Amino acid sequence: MRKANCFLLVSQNKMRSLRRLLLVWSFFTVLCFFPSVSCAATGDVDSEPIVIAAIFSQTGIAAMHNKPLIEMITLTVDQINRDGGVLGRPLKLLVLDNKSSSIGALEAARKAVAADVTAVIGSHWSSHSLAMAPTLQMAGIPMITPTSSHPEVTRNKDYVFRLNFVDSMQGEAMARFAIENLGVTTTAVLRNIDEQYSVAIGGYFNAAFSALGGKVLFDTGYRGNTTDFSSIINKLQVLQAETVYIPGYTRDTALFMKQARKQGLQTVFLGGDGWDMLEELIPEEVEGSYQSVSWHPSVQKSGSRRFQRFYQESHTTPIQNMTMPLAYDAVMLLTEAIRRAGCTDRKQIRDA
Repeated sequence: MRKANCFLLVSQNKMRSLRRLLLVWSFFTVLCFFPSVSCAATGDVDSEPIVIAAIFSQTGIAAMHNKPLIEMITLTVDQINRDGGVLGRPLKLLVLDNKSSSIGALEAARKAVAADVTAVIGSHWSSHSLAMAPTLQMAGIPMITPTSSHPEVTRNKDYVFRLNFVDSMQGEAMARFAIENLGVTTTAVLRNIDEQYSVAIGGYFNAAFSALGGKVLFDTGYRGNTTDFSSIINKLQVLQAETVYIPGYTRDTALFMKQARKQGLQTVFLGGDGWDMLEELIPEEVEGSYQSVSWHPSVQKSGSRRFQRFYQESHTTPIQNMTMPLAYDAVMLLTEAIRRAGCTDRKQIRDA
């Protein structure tokens, strides 16, 4: 088909000058008969591994939160290699620790650039992805975050991609759910001021809840390493808001809920996709709460069922972490892009 298309394009110019015909023919000959010229220039070797980096938190406050994603990425890469790899080549996974900080994420991104990796998967928390994205964009290395939902992570960056929804969407969705489905009219918003994810999504929820006719009685911040929430809880007991929106991460959210229930606060808690595994940590305290997530096992689409079968091949327990499927998808999306590109040229992978 490529040769036929070339002939058609040239034949449309056959009534013009011979000089023009030769120029057009030469131009389209290059395009049609050498469609993978940049791939050929990469010097790919069939047996040479394709190196991809995974940048997540292996140490620090986010390590527990990130561990399931690292495990899923490793498991998926191993399965792809058992199935023959990509383009007949094995994947080599380079796991880099962002040390649960923005500075650590930037350092890890620089290590990935120095290692000349083909692509990067990560990070989990938005603050970490925001720190590493500009470096990878400048280096022309495709980056896929499975879970970072802050809109700025991908904005104006054509090498940076995400798999899940953005905070503006899930913040508005939860506000609409609270008013239209739960029938509440008042709320309070608690934001982890150390995490850009929490600050941003709290703002989106606040704006949407107010625009829909609800009243935000209290909007305050707390530090990510807070261990005593008693002053905030006392304030909430006085205000008696029907719901409390706390889009934090696992550790800070679990501590707050546990202390709030112990002090007798009976409001309905609402949250975002950062609530990983709260049912395991505080099963009684989280009961009756609602969160927004990108995946749930009860949604029986074919891809979801296939993923669950893959997971059960190596696990005896059900999937408890709602972000693990996104880590699986990140690896599968990247490998499909490499297949479509037909090589490890990073620009062509980006395009694919």
